[in-house]
Amino acid sequence: MKAIKLSKRPGFETFGMRAVYRLLYLFFHCRLLSEHNLPEDGEPVVFVANHYNVFGPVSFILSVPLLYSVWVNEDIITPETAAKTFHPGVKALVPFLGEKAIHWVCEKLGRLACRILVRFKAIPVDRNNPGRLISTMRQSVAALSEGQSLLIFPEVGLPEYSLTSVTPFFSGFATIGSVYYRKTGKALRFCPCYIDEQHHTIRFGELITYQAEGTAIKEESQRVSDALNQRIQEMAAASRRSPREKSTPVRRTIIFFCNLLRLLLLIPLIVLLSLPNPETSLILYAISQGLRILFNATVSRSYAASNHLSFLMSHALGMVTDICMLLYLVSLRPALRWLLLALVLNFFITVLSNFISLVRTRWCAGVNYFDTLSANLICFLCFQQMLHIRLAPLFFGGLLLLTYIFLGLSAGYTVIFNLRFRDEIETA
Repeated sequence: MKAIKLSKRPGFETFGMRAVYRLLYLFFHCRLLSEHNLPEDGEPVVFVANHYNVFGPVSFILSVPLLYSVWVNEDIITPETAAKTFHPGVKALVPFLGEKAIHWVCEKLGRLACRILVRFKAIPVDRNNPGRLISTMRQSVAALSEGQSLLIFPEVGLPEYSLTSVTPFFSGFATIGSVYYRKTGKALRFCPCYIDEQHHTIRFGELITYQAEGTAIKEESQRVSDALNQRIQEMAAASRRSPREKSTPVRRTIIFFCNLLRLLLLIPLIVLLSLPNPETSLILYAISQGLRILFNATVSRSYAASNHLSFLMSHALGMVTDICMLLYLVSLRPALRWLLLALVLNFFITVLSNFISLVRTRWCAGVNYFDTLSANLICFLCFQQMLHIRLAPLFFGGLLLLTYIFLGLSAGYTVIFNLRFRDEIETA
């Protein structure tokens, strides 16, 4: 299928949305695999994918440059019900907030989600209201008749915390094939898609055609739903068994020089920290951070690092560089010793969890989000010191409190993720 220019896709007509796209692209973009299964005749299809929490919809929209409308639960597309839908998740994420604060956050998130979904021309779905389902089918067939494809996430609930789990499907979504045939006389095709957060890939399966003639609607819809679920399960299993990505000579060269230059930068950085020259120290630290980002982008987009020694060395260099800068900042502001303690705790959590994975499975699951957060915070404090900006004690205390909250969330995520990752690799 022919790729559509970003500015021509629904939802990205404005400069602001395209700017958001490029920001989220860094975190959610996936490589497309088995694109030969996509039709070349220009006819619309129905993409059916696993949800995998928020990663699934966001990564698909950012990565697949085609025209399609998305089915969305009606509870999320209405501001009042969207706030209620977000309430359990927000309360679980930030339980220390009061009920009024949680309600305010949910209300703002609900309104924002509604504005975004309306901009993307999302089609609301209410499975409990037959009248609303008829409206959903009509809107969907109208979009298909205009040449737009559909994107549907039909899983029953959300899968357990896992890299590859896919739950059964609601079968009702497949009846769109019968409605489409009655209006256009054409057979509708469904494309199974497996969204793999582990390797940041989206894999397309072979198309499944809805046979509207000579079959009962209920039985044919169930057949199509079961076939799609089975193919996505097969793609998930194949992804779990896929070998680790091999490094090319160019990538190995970049990895080697990234670590070498970062190691060489440590020597003048340590020397300069003993001198009253924060500007030069900040420049060296910024260069080291740039090399860290280049290393992470070069090694792999997946959680399974292909070169364990380089990965562990990079992590150690990053931690030592961060600690050196924090030691310098602690000498100027003693309260930062608590941030230094958080950084050391994060180092032990990450190393221990990865050591378990490496010993048991010969795989490294990767670093956690706290590494990026702490590096950004150190950069902010360096700029604050260099520009002589005064921070209120209350603001500074709140900053440290948020740091420890994110450390706790990130630590729990890292341990649980690595344990699940280890179990899945062992059973592959």
